[in-house]
Amino acid sequence: MEKIAERSNKTLGCRRPGLRNRPGVLILYALMVNLLLIRCTGAGIYSTIAISTKIDEGKLPKGLSASPVFYVSGTRWTERYFFFVSGPNIWTKHASGERWNAMGLNAGGIEWDGVQSAVATEDRIILALYSVRGNTYKVGLFALTSFDGSRATYDDFGKSWTSQSKSFQTVRLFCPRPTGDIYVNILNHSGSYSSLDAEDNSFTGSTLYKLANGSSSWGSMTAASQPELNGTNKARYVSGIADNGSGTVLVTATTGELAKDGGYLLNENGLARGNGSIDGSYIPTAGITWIDRKWEGHNGPGVFIAAATSLKDYVHPVFASKDGSTWHRLQGATGRYQTRNFIDVSDKTAGMSNSKHLILAGTSSYIDGSTYRNAAGYNEIDVTNEDLTKWFVNTNRNSYSLANLVNYNVSNLSESTVVGMSIPGNGSVLYASTRNNGVWQLNLDEERPLWTRE
Repeated sequence: MEKIAERSNKTLGCRRPGLRNRPGVLILYALMVNLLLIRCTGAGIYSTIAISTKIDEGKLPKGLSASPVFYVSGTRWTERYFFFVSGPNIWTKHASGERWNAMGLNAGGIEWDGVQSAVATEDRIILALYSVRGNTYKVGLFALTSFDGSRATYDDFGKSWTSQSKSFQTVRLFCPRPTGDIYVNILNHSGSYSSLDAEDNSFTGSTLYKLANGSSSWGSMTAASQPELNGTNKARYVSGIADNGSGTVLVTATTGELAKDGGYLLNENGLARGNGSIDGSYIPTAGITWIDRKWEGHNGPGVFIAAATSLKDYVHPVFASKDGSTWHRLQGATGRYQTRNFIDVSDKTAGMSNSKHLILAGTSSYIDGSTYRNAAGYNEIDVTNEDLTKWFVNTNRNSYSLANLVNYNVSNLSESTVVGMSIPGNGSVLYASTRNNGVWQLNLDEERPLWTRE
C-alpha cells in the first residue's frame, strides 16, 4: 500500500394543516394543483393523477438519507445484491427483488454504531465503521466480501483509529474506478470527540493513503510531508478523486466544506497539479468525476468534470477538462444551485432523448451566510458537442429530456439534495440517493421513464 497525504471532505412534501378531515376541500385542492400542472406541462389530468399516486409509494422508511446504491460481483457472491448505507445500517435487496432489508453492522465481533464512509470496488464494499462509547470515538476499516441473503462476511483490514485525550480521527473513502485503487483520507481533529458537526472547527490536517484494489490488510504505512494536506500551509481535506483509467488521477481538496476559497487541484500523491488550481483563483470544488462519453458510433474523448462549491461572479460554476490541465467553465449554471456529483447516462436510451447525450448533475442544499438555499434534484448537461465551450448546464427542469416531466416535477426528488447517483453493474436502472428523502429509481432503457421511490 502506498500512502499519500492530503485532506478529506465531508459528505455523507408538506401536508397542509386543516385539510385532513375536509375531503371536499382536499379534492378541490388536488384538482387545482393538477390543473396548474396541466397548464405548465400539457399533460392530461388522468395521467397526472396516476403518476402522483405512483411516486408517493415507497417501502423504505420515510425521511431516510442514503449513500449511492452499490452493486458487487465476484466469485464469492453466488447471488447478486444491491446495497446502500444509511446511518446505523447497511440496506440490501436481491437484484431481482423489490424489498430492502436492514443488515445491521456486526463486523469483527463488534456491533458498530454507524457507517462513516463507504465505497464499492468490483467485488467488495469497503466500509469505515464507527462506535461511540462516552467520549471515546473509534473507527475501523472493513470490507464486506460476501452475502447470501441472511449472513454477511467481512474482512478486517486490521486498522482502527481510537480517540485520544486531545485528538480524534475521522475517515473518508474514495474509489473512483471499481477496478482501481482505494483511497483512504484520514482527518485529524483536535480536542475530545463531541460532535461531527464541529469537524471543520477542530480540523488540523489530513493524510491520504492509497490501497491496491485487492488489499486485505492495512500493512505498514509511513507518513510523508505533503504541505497541501497536512497543515504545513493550510489544513485541507479531500473533496473528490477522479481517475480516467489511463494513468491520470486528479484530487480536489479544500480547507473546509463551506470554504469560499482555498480549493486545490492535486495529483494522486497529494502534490499540486500545475499551479494547483482549476481556474486560477483556487475556488473550492467537489464531485470531480471522469465521464467516458462513449455511445454507439462514438468513442469519446472523455472529460473530467467538477463543480464549484462557492460562488464566482454570482454563479456556482461547473468546469470540464479533457486532459486535467486546461479547464473550461460551462455555460448555464446559476447562483441558486450548488452541484455536488455527476453521472454519465449519455449512452442510455433515456439519456439520449431529444437527440441529446446527457450527464446528470446532482444538486445540494447549502447555507449562504444566514440564508438556507434549497436543493433542486438534478440538473442536465448536454455533452453531445465535442467543443466543451458549447456545453450547457440546464437548470430549467421544465425543459429536461431524461424523464417524464410531470412525474419528475411533482415528485419530492425534484427538490431534494441528491447525495449520489449510480447505475449498478452498468445495467438499465438509475438510482438517485437523497438526503432525508430516500432512494429513487428509473428505467434507463425507456424513453422518458417515470421516477419511483423505493
